[in-house]
Amino acid sequence: MTIAERIAKELRHEQASVWFINDEFGAKIMVKLTSPVIKEIMKGCPVEFLFGKDSSKDPAIFHYGLKIHDDPVNYTAVLGTDCMDDQHVSLQGIMNRSYTYIHFHNELGFSMATAKLAFTTATQLRVLNMLGATEKLYCGRMDQKVLDSIDCFVHSIKLETKNDAVYEIETFAVQTELSEWKIWKNSVITHGDTNHFRIDDRDEGGILEKEVATVLDGLFKENLYLNPQIACAKGYRELTDIFAFYGNGLFLIESKALGVIDRVAGKSIGKKVSGLQKQISSGIAQVAGAVRKINEGAKIYDKKLQEIKYEKREFPHCIVLVSELFAFGDWTKTIVEICSAMVENRIYLNVMDLAEFMQYVGHARGSADRFNLMLIERVEAFVKHETINNLKLNVTYEQDKSET
Repeated sequence: MTIAERIAKELRHEQASVWFINDEFGAKIMVKLTSPVIKEIMKGCPVEFLFGKDSSKDPAIFHYGLKIHDDPVNYTAVLGTDCMDDQHVSLQGIMNRSYTYIHFHNELGFSMATAKLAFTTATQLRVLNMLGATEKLYCGRMDQKVLDSIDCFVHSIKLETKNDAVYEIETFAVQTELSEWKIWKNSVITHGDTNHFRIDDRDEGGILEKEVATVLDGLFKENLYLNPQIACAKGYRELTDIFAFYGNGLFLIESKALGVIDRVAGKSIGKKVSGLQKQISSGIAQVAGAVRKINEGAKIYDKKLQEIKYEKREFPHCIVLVSELFAFGDWTKTIVEICSAMVENRIYLNVMDLAEFMQYVGHARGSADRFNLMLIERVEAFVKHETINNLKLNVTYEQDKSET
């Protein structure tokens, strides 16, 4: 596997990460973040690069990260460890240049924006001295030794860790200035439409709907409908944001984007959580109402008002999908709402953000049955643990015996 192939694979599967690249095509830093965080950076929230070196290990382990101050207290942190020699060499090359470019990728892996990034000479020398001779840095597997060292890095930059056996390592943080922003337009042709994406589009809800429809296209193909309609007294109205089906299941999705572009700066995390919870409550009511319409036998039409032919299924899947799901605040009321909606309407109901949703679609590997099963298992985990923001997808693949 080439370096480019490895990074492309990681870009698809990592929820958030940073890559340093310096090859025959030039130097750049690639960052994968959620769309709301990218928008906050574009609006001017401070961004710090973090570097750390654990010299107690032999060979020494080099860490890196980003601290994005999108909230005064609960900021976003993306941390990693350079376990590949090309990453060490690329970072060294970047620190020997007068400037580089940083590419921002969203949850779908699309490059949404680029900006020019210039480190001061003093910063470059500090990082180069910390790197030292790159051939003497650790390269290899992400084993327990590396994981323990990451905990020390987390501890040293004043983040919380559950590991009590931590110690201080050498760290360095520097705030960066981004300039010369360029916004990229992405277009994706699906079975039903051509979807266009721009990170600065003010129709943030519409963009989220298109993103979800795009990633589900491979699972449901021609049985996927964006903004399906039902008849009403004054003509037609939208049933739900996304409607999809296959032989063993129905799926109804309401997407709720957190407005970032026009949001007033300085909004507290408490108000953000409160606003998100209201949107989720609205989404739960909408999918429950849509299921009731289906159970009543309402005819469903596509955007061209052609009737959609499908078979009703017991316990349809309903998803309230948000652009970002905060791990802060009291979610008791929302949990009760989810449980009540499932019992009263005989549905499976999941509330998740786009980054987590992408994991489920990716691990489905093109199988609607596998996607169906994983969502059922997520509901079971939700009922068992009574939480919506601490559910982690764990997937293990059994080797095909025919390959041995």
